[in-house]
Amino acid sequence: MRMSRERIFHLTDLIVKELGAVPGVHVKAPDELRTEVMRALSEEAKLADSIDGEVRKILASYSRPVPEGSRETFSSRRCTRASWPTPTRAGSSARRHDTR
Repeated sequence: MRMSRERIFHLTDLIVKELGAVPGVHVKAPDELRTEVMRALSEEAKLADSIDGEVRKILASYSRPVPEGSRETFSSRRCTRASWPTPTRAGSSARRHDTR
C-alpha cells in the first residue's frame, strides 16, 4: 500500500501523542522520537511496496491466456440471466438445417 507523506506525518503525530499519553512513559526528546517514528514508517512503507511488486510479478507469471470460446472463457465471465441461451419453442428444433 502506497502511503503519502501526509499520511506518514499524520500517523507519526498519532503515535507520538499516544506514547506521550501512556502513564509511566516519559519522552525526553519528542523531536527525535518523531523523526525516528517517521523513518520507521517510511521504511515499512517501502518494504511493503517492494513486497507488493514482487508478488504482482509472481502472480503475473502464473496467468496464462485463455483461448476464446473455451469453457474457461464462459465460466470466467459474469453471466446474467439475460445472457443465457433461450430455450427453443416446443416443436421447433434447436438447430435449423438447410435442406437445399
